[in-house]
Amino acid sequence: MYKHSLYTQISEIIAEYELDVAGADNAFYVRLMSNAGAIEGLYEPLYRDHPKGQEQFAALIRLMVEAYKARPAKMSQKDNEKREQDHWFLSSAIAGMSLYVDRFAGDLKNLKEKLNYFNELGVNFLHLMPIFQSPQGESDGGYAVSDFRRIDDRFGNLEDMQELQQAMMKEKMYLMLDIVLNHTSHRHEWAEKAKAGDPKYQ
Repeated sequence: MYKHSLYTQISEIIAEYELDVAGADNAFYVRLMSNAGAIEGLYEPLYRDHPKGQEQFAALIRLMVEAYKARPAKMSQKDNEKREQDHWFLSSAIAGMSLYVDRFAGDLKNLKEKLNYFNELGVNFLHLMPIFQSPQGESDGGYAVSDFRRIDDRFGNLEDMQELQQAMMKEKMYLMLDIVLNHTSHRHEWAEKAKAGDPKYQ
């Protein structure tokens, strides 16, 4: 499918962004190269016959590199701290809880006020069920998302989400959002365009 070998192609993209693969950016570089075969293995069966398959694969790799470079310093520091722990994801030092924000606290602002309660319980990892915009009455528990870039008004807004995240970081707590991209509302912008006959979105 590709003109160059997979690893040559990724190396060329990394060179474009001038990553320090032997120094500060080594951990990212090693993870990307180690998982490149798996990424290609998932991508290639879906898009091998697409006329822009090769072009979009390169765009996908560039997006990963750009997201890595744009990651806030505090989050990168937390990433490094986790990597220094031996199998942090199996550690008994992390106790998680899944919850629906509206059913537990009403909204994101109220959830932020509950952090002391979670500390008392020993909970330091929160998995929030879907909080993105979805149509009232047909949201499928929040999974029928109509806009993945907007917090549903029922829960608050992006600023409320960022304030919660910052408060949790101060408490050394982890936050995970439920973003299930294969669950999408028929009211999503792309679905609406497809229904209107736009061949690109169909």
